[in-house]
This record gives sequence, structure tokens and C-alpha cells, in this order.
Amino acid sequence: MIKPQHFVILGATTLVALVLAAVIHASSTQRGPGTADGRPMLPELRRQANGLAGIELSKRGQTLTLVRNGEQWSIKERASYPVQGDKVRALLVQLTNAELTEPKTAAKDRWALLDLEDPAGKDAKSGLVRLLDAGGKPMAEMVIGKSRPSAFGAGRNGVYVRRPSEAQTWLASGEPNVTLDVKDWVDPAIFKGDTEKLNRVTVAHPKEAPIIVEREGEAGKGGKFVLKSVPEGLKVKESAGIEQIALSLGSVELEDVRKLDATPVGDAVSTITAESSNGLTVTFRLRRDSAPDDAWLSFTATGEGEAKKAADQINSKASGWEFKIPKWKADQIGKRAADIFETT
Repeated sequence: MIKPQHFVILGATTLVALVLAAVIHASSTQRGPGTADGRPMLPELRRQANGLAGIELSKRGQTLTLVRNGEQWSIKERASYPVQGDKVRALLVQLTNAELTEPKTAAKDRWALLDLEDPAGKDAKSGLVRLLDAGGKPMAEMVIGKSRPSAFGAGRNGVYVRRPSEAQTWLASGEPNVTLDVKDWVDPAIFKGDTEKLNRVTVAHPKEAPIIVEREGEAGKGGKFVLKSVPEGLKVKESAGIEQIALSLGSVELEDVRKLDATPVGDAVSTITAESSNGLTVTFRLRRDSAPDDAWLSFTATGEGEAKKAADQINSKASGWEFKIPKWKADQIGKRAADIFETT
């Protein structure tokens, strides 16, 4: 059964409390030789925390915007898919506590040595953080560059930064994570299944005979999964990994997400049906996009009685979404006859 996921709430009042706590912590921490001791990197965040409505992250011409919707955070570019609030909190703590400690080069031709070149560049290693107000206007912004491990003592890293409008670069305390990977901001676990209760998994590819694996004996008794039948003239490869088809459904994590307007159909879509002993049935639709390594998964669940509760939990999280999953996971879930059989 899938376990319900709870997104951490981070409202305006929490933002103020968070920033104040970070300031108090930063000012009260006893400093020793080699530790950070400078002026705030983003004083605007400390002064205007209550007005913070969004965080825009940019790299190599791409942008990911974390937007506060009432008391929750979501990703603007992903149809407002929910973000885990504790991950936003971690970034805000880093940005609030960061201090400019040591000036570095002001020569533009040396910015790249610190990964502080223009973040919009195709090959740029730098990242841009912009704090947005309710009108979408920047309250503050900073280019984030290369990390400097243990810059302020063991385990206390630093990072090179500069303001977009200035040539001067700085070594700053902290290490804010400017990542545009969706999986780093959301709950990556999109599906968790109880494989002990699985009885049967059917993999149906367009224009191919379905592959059916069933558990030997009763569910929950440790029986292995085996092929229901082997077509005449074929034999099972030693490396077929029959059990992987079922066991791979124990946990599925996303790499990206997009809005799903209609049930996927067509020759690029495979259907995997997982039936459990408690009456829960989950139907997965695996879509292979034009890019060879891109695999997108959507799923729905049905069940009666106790299984209905599990189905409702699954549907509440998955309904209306399609999730990009790693190619290796897609290959496990959607094995084909060519992966399993060899001709005699």
C-alpha cells in the first residue's frame, strides 16, 4: 500500500520566524579563527521576509520558479506541482545566514575560474537566485558559483558569489543549493507498493503478446514470481530477471513531472497491471517519448473495501500527472519478450 505523503507547510509567518531564527543563530554563534565574519549576503531577505512570494532559480538559460501559494510552495513551470517545504526552508536558511567574507577578483575575464560567468550562457556552471515579491519583481538576486570546501573550518563550506550588476566577486559562507532538478524539490517517491501482496503482473506492449508473471503459492508466503507460460519455440534467458518485473514496483521515484490531460494511448504506450491479494489493482501506463532514454509513467488504482482506501491514496497523488522515471526502472517494469526469451 502506498503511504500518504505530507508536504511541509511554510506560510508567511513561518518565513519571518525562520529568517529571525537564522539571524539570531548567526549572530550568537561563537566564531573562531577561519570562520565566516562579514556582512549579510542578502540583507533584503532579512528585512523583507514577509514579502517573499517566490524563488527563481536559473542556469544555462533554464528557469525553475518556486512559488508560494497561500501556505504551500509549488513549481510554476510544472503546473504548480507541490514542493516539499522543508527543502525551501533549507535554502532560505542558507541564503539568510550567508555572509560576504572576502573580496575576490573583479576582472570579468576571470569570473569563469570561480564559476561566476553569466548564468544564461549555454555552458555556464553558475546559477542565479532571485527572491521575488508578490508582483514577481526581484527583491534581491545573486549569482552562485563554485563551492569551496571547509573554507571556514572543518565541515563549514564556502561559495563564490557576485551580484549580477557588479563585477566584484566574493567568497561567502554557506553553500546554497541552486538546482533545477525537479526531484531535488519535490517528494521523489511517487509510488510505493507492497510487493508481498502482489499476485500477478501483466505487461502488455502494443502488437505483442502480453507477458504475465504470477506468484507461486499464496501471497505473503515468500513464493517466487514465475512466467505463466512460455511461447512454443522460445526459452527463457538466464538473465531474464523475471522477478524484477514485480519487485521493481515496490518503489518508483521520479526525475521530472508534467501535467497529464488525457490517458496515454498509442504504439508508444505500454500497460502494466499489478494485482494484489487484498483486491488492489494498479494500472501503469509507460510512455516512451521520442528521446530514446525518456520514459514517462502515469497510473491509476482501483479496489473495494480496505483496498479502496489504498486506491484512493494512490489516485490522490497520481491523478492528473505523468512522471518521468529513470530508464533502468522503465526497463525493469516494462520488460519485453526480447529481454526474456531467446529462440531455440
